[in-house]
Parts: sequence; C-alpha cells; structure tokens
Amino acid sequence: MYDLKIRDIGSFDVAVCGGGIAGACAAISSARNGAKTVLIERGGSLGGTLTEGFMPLILDADNKGGIVKELFDFLNSHNMTLARRGDRVDKDGMRIPGRMVDTEGCKYFFDKSCADAGVTVLFYSQVAAVKMKDDKIDGLLVVTECGNYSLKADVYVDATGNGSLADLAGCDWECGDPDEKKPSPTSLAVCTVGMPREYDGTDSTDDKKQYSLMLRERGIEISGGLAAVKKLPSLSAWNMGINFQYDVMPDDIESLSRAVTEGRCESFEVIEAHKSIPGYENLYTAFTGSHIGIREGRRIFGRYRISDADIQEGRRHDDAVCLVTFGVDVHKLKSDDTDECLRGYRTKPYNIPYRALVPIGVENLLLAGRCISGDFYPHSSYRVMGNMAATGEAAGYAAARCVREATLPREYDGKDVKTFMQSRGYEI
Repeated sequence: MYDLKIRDIGSFDVAVCGGGIAGACAAISSARNGAKTVLIERGGSLGGTLTEGFMPLILDADNKGGIVKELFDFLNSHNMTLARRGDRVDKDGMRIPGRMVDTEGCKYFFDKSCADAGVTVLFYSQVAAVKMKDDKIDGLLVVTECGNYSLKADVYVDATGNGSLADLAGCDWECGDPDEKKPSPTSLAVCTVGMPREYDGTDSTDDKKQYSLMLRERGIEISGGLAAVKKLPSLSAWNMGINFQYDVMPDDIESLSRAVTEGRCESFEVIEAHKSIPGYENLYTAFTGSHIGIREGRRIFGRYRISDADIQEGRRHDDAVCLVTFGVDVHKLKSDDTDECLRGYRTKPYNIPYRALVPIGVENLLLAGRCISGDFYPHSSYRVMGNMAATGEAAGYAAARCVREATLPREYDGKDVKTFMQSRGYEI
C-alpha cells in the first residue's frame, strides 16, 4: 500500500487538464466568463506542441477570431511572426508577417493572458487518477513536482491531447487508421542555426523532395521521408522536421519513450552529417522539442462524431464552434508508406460542432483539442492548431456557462456556443 500523502488544493468551478494551445484557450475563456478556473499542465510552459513541442506554425488560422487573433495581434506588434512561404522580408529588410511564430512570445502571451484572467496555473503537474461518483468526475489526483494533491471542480475539460482524462474517467476511444489501426506518426522537432543565410526553407512539396534528395545523395537517410525546413521570425534560426516515429500508441509509455530517444538520436546524427555538405558546415542544433510532437492520440467517442462525409460534403451545423478549411494531411503510417498526404480525399470547408466536444459516458466533462470526437481522416484535417485553439475557447465558454446555469454539457444549447464564437470573430 502506497502512502500518497495527498494534500487538498481546493475546489474550482472549472478544471482544465492540459495546457497546450487548446487547454490554454479553454482556461482563459472559462475564467473570462466568470468561472474560478485551474489549469493543470505537465510541462513548464503553456502552448503544448506549439511551444514545448517546438512546432511554431499555426495552421488554419486565417478565419479564426478570439484568442487566436489576440495572439497574432500581440506577436505582430512585436515583429514575432514571419511568412511561411515566399519572401520573408520586404525591400526594406522588414519581416513579412505570417503564420510562423516566435515560441517565446507565445509562452509570454499565454502566461500573461492566464494571469490577467485569474486562472490558477499548476505547472509540472499531471492528473494521475480520477474519483468517479455515478457518471460524474468527483475529484482528481494530481501528481506534481511538489507532491500529490487532490482537487475538485464542477466541470472538467480534457485538453490533454491524448485524451488522458477522458480515458481515466472511463470514456471509450480509438486511435489509428480504419484498416491497420496504425496511428499517425510522432515527430521530434529541431531548432537549428547556421543554415546558409540566404536559404529560406522548403516552401513546397517539391522543395522538400529536393532537400531530401540532396541528403540522400550524400548517404543521409531520414525517417520522415521528406524534410521540412522553415525559417523562424528571428531570421537566424530554422525549424527542421526530419523525423517520423511509427506505432506510438497513447496507452504505451514504452513506445513513446523509445520514440523520444530514437528521434533525438536521429536528429543529432542528421544535423551533424549536414556539416559535410558545402554551405552547411556551420549548421548546429540549438535545441530539440521539450516533448515529442504527437499528431494522434485517443479520439474520444462523443455525442457527434465528425465523419468522412462531413469533410467531403462540407457539412455545417447549428452548434458549430469553428470552420475548418485545412485539408486531409495523413503522414506516413509506416516506413514504406506513401508520401501522399491527401490519400485521395478532397475536403470542403466544414464545421466542428459543439456536440463533438461532449463525450459519451461522463456527464461533467468536455473535450478540447485533438481528442475531440471524430474519425481518422477528419482528425488529420481538423487537428491543426488554429482549429484546436477554437475548440478550447468554445469548451471554456461552455464550461463556465454550465457552472453558472447549473446544467450539464450535454444539456447546454450548442447554438449559444456558436453565437459566442461568432461574436468573438470566428468564421462559422
């Protein structure tokens, strides 16, 4: 019998588990709408894959308002964004704004926004167990750097990415493609300095193929198949994506740990091998991501499940939280798989409905981020950060309203969530 020495940290209106872009937006939105909110984050900064995973590119953000727009307004005011493709600087040498972002600026924005909204943020903290009472979560065991704590809330938001809270609470889920049940690959991002100064990066699939061919001709093989290189707003550093790790399931810590080790080793070896290429002699690894980038974790079964038909027909919903315009983007599922990301799917702009944020089986829980309810191919489309931030802002608002009105998430009128998101400038 373990002596856990649990201390009670108190009660809250809303507890958000996971401080990635979805969780941060959920907590800010909840607190701004009057709820006493706690945000539980396993790392030491907010932003998740964006910051700790060092994926400094917010896709599908052009039609997003709310906190997404606030973030870009802040970053642009500090010259902390950069065009993703084409010219990066204008004729006067000034940065051309875009969707590549400065991750330190993002960390500051989320820290400041949470503090201003009154969110209690617990860093280096992770939910280890839940206490259930009937079909509701009745409390959490939170394991932290400083010991074990318990806390309660009226409504909980699972923004863990992997759907960990929903799983602990007993929700059903799936992961992987419909045929072989293989999950989308994980990738460890790398920040490099010392690229040829005139090089801006890989702007297209052809650019990625050419870069990868350059490596292959020199005996440098990369597990990702195609290399992605993007110049960052500093204009002196680059984000590199060269690594794919396969068969990493959300309930297998050994495969996840192995992926991190192998990803970091491959990144080091590939960057070092670059130094034999003329023009790349000064290439250097500044750092790798604090955690590995996970594209697909648990997809929790919800009251609405976003289907292939939704994305192909461009379905709209009365309870929409945002409009998705990003296409299907399925990366290689195994080493000998195709590099064709679309997999034959052609999408039309479609809605994520509020009902996809409401899980089946747990009455006081909402979902935000990539664990929302959807099939494999739709997930590969909506999982990018602009949409995930929107699900967070919507879930936070709904959670706060449920507390105020003493109602359950499944009973709450999703049309009101749609109205709120439209008032925040989101295109629906």
